[in-house]
Amino acid sequence: MPRYGHPRSAPSFGPRTFLSRACVATSAWLLLALAVLPLHGETRYEVDLADAASGRLHVEMHTTCEHGGCELQMPVWNATYQVRDFVQFVEGFAAEDESGRPIDARKVQPSRWELEAKPGDDVRVRYEVVVNRPGPFDSYAGADYASLNLGQILIYPVEQRRGPFSLRFRHKPRPWWVALTLESQGGRYRAASYDELIDTPVLLADFNETTFTFSGRPIRIVSHGDQTKYDGRELSEVARKVISAASEIMGDVPFPAYLFVYHFIEGPAGGMEYRNGTSIHLPSSCGPCELDVLTAHELFHAWNVKRIRPASLEPIDFTQPNVTPTLWFCEGVTSAYAQYILLKSGLSDESRFLDHVTQLITEYEKRPASRVQTVEESSIETWLERYTDYQRPNRSVSYYLSGEIIGHLMDLTIRHYSANERSLDDVMRVLNQQYAQRGRFFKDASAIERLASESAGRDLTEEFAEWLRAPGPFRWDRYLAFAGYRLETAHRSKVKLGMTLTADKHDRPTVRSVEAHGVAARAGFEAGDRLVALDGTSLRLPLPEAVKMLGSTPGQFTVEVDRDGHPRQLKVRPLAGDTVSYRIVEDPAASPRQKEVRRGWIERRVAAPMAYPSPSARFDARLGERLGSAR
Repeated sequence: MPRYGHPRSAPSFGPRTFLSRACVATSAWLLLALAVLPLHGETRYEVDLADAASGRLHVEMHTTCEHGGCELQMPVWNATYQVRDFVQFVEGFAAEDESGRPIDARKVQPSRWELEAKPGDDVRVRYEVVVNRPGPFDSYAGADYASLNLGQILIYPVEQRRGPFSLRFRHKPRPWWVALTLESQGGRYRAASYDELIDTPVLLADFNETTFTFSGRPIRIVSHGDQTKYDGRELSEVARKVISAASEIMGDVPFPAYLFVYHFIEGPAGGMEYRNGTSIHLPSSCGPCELDVLTAHELFHAWNVKRIRPASLEPIDFTQPNVTPTLWFCEGVTSAYAQYILLKSGLSDESRFLDHVTQLITEYEKRPASRVQTVEESSIETWLERYTDYQRPNRSVSYYLSGEIIGHLMDLTIRHYSANERSLDDVMRVLNQQYAQRGRFFKDASAIERLASESAGRDLTEEFAEWLRAPGPFRWDRYLAFAGYRLETAHRSKVKLGMTLTADKHDRPTVRSVEAHGVAARAGFEAGDRLVALDGTSLRLPLPEAVKMLGSTPGQFTVEVDRDGHPRQLKVRPLAGDTVSYRIVEDPAASPRQKEVRRGWIERRVAAPMAYPSPSARFDARLGERLGSAR
């Protein structure tokens, strides 16, 4: 594959390492001092890639048991808000002292061991990890590349979690380079803590690369797989525009350097954020897959989630769920900002943006659970998403979906009551300045409500109660009218099958869930069935096309499915039902004020003070007193 080299103006990163400019500029005497620092107290990992082609890693850990009775822990969750018990992939766990004598290791929890060691003993632990799951939230190693989520492969010493850590890869295949965001010293990647160590994307492969600098920060882009749709220059252009727009919105650049890792390989699409980088997976079979949206979403996490954090997510507990009612803000509002970044950067326009908002409304309205589950409940219950039944439309509403909707409604509301002098951007910037930049965590929804009310110049208690603590529906017409829009509806007949589909790791349409007593249940469909053909026509299509085919076929038809490797023919007798479609249109009678809010919402700007009194001038100081506890 062609490799895109560093521009002449870009700083040198050395042999495929990723160093911030601050590190490059460090004086020679400090580097020498760091090189001779004692390693006592540092936990060191060796990850052996000799068997990477078979999807297996050999891990060796050296650590010091400061207080004796060393306890070692494998995280039970990381990357996604689901308990996944990564210990299930660990084999051959054994411990010994530095002389090689075995140490008794006793299991005290499914994911925790206790070593029979004395205070100050240095110990060595060896084990193997199976890494055969490609995708943005898992770890995979094969003949061509290895993509690692370090929280899934590195057991950590409980009492040393806040101490220094280092990592080295051994027996790396010769064509492979390494991409991650940790500093390299003496052939090892170093971090101040376990949490910092695992907070990086990791790609080992013969990848393509391009770099540029933004505001003095080195930006590195690496990619591998089928790149017939994108090359390094195109990826660089998208990244540059996204970073520029996001930093202009937020008023700073929070990272010393940033790493984009793109995987153009088969499997599930998606992205995973890290403090100073992201790993994005885009199957070649799904077309563009909105690369710009994923890039913007994951990049904005460098602010929201990674630095702007609710107090309920701290401290991170790798042994049990970190329950929070604020994921709607962490993820959903980040999705809203992905759209705002694209608008501000010129990568999107009003038509595409409104189409997207219409899709949000459509998806929300067609989920019956939107009438019974609140947004805060969906955040708290996200830990149930690993269960198929929880994902049924009658059971749950995604906090991504409802949170993004609330982000847009909040922005419209603030712009309306402030005469477009303020926006949701003001809330995000204050959260950044008062909390992220000071290393503080905000007090969940109460802090957001306070700041939004201050920006609007109006107490938004009722709005937040509606948005967060009452089930739907949202008052679409009210909020869209703030920007001089209205929602048009149309009814049409559509085939109802009573099942939901997803894409498996090979991007094949697969039954996720089947509604009890529905058409699919009567036909004999089961969760996990892979759809092969409809009346002899292949269904090995991107998921949206397969869903469209199934939903537009009238009368009786036959679906061939693959169930655990065995073909089955299922006869379907669909029922026709009434469905509603939506369209956001401009109100011809919109007032100048509504049009000003519309321009602000779409063009991502605020207005100069208008002729009529600004609501912010009438802001009731008692609001600040009432919400003062959120500060």
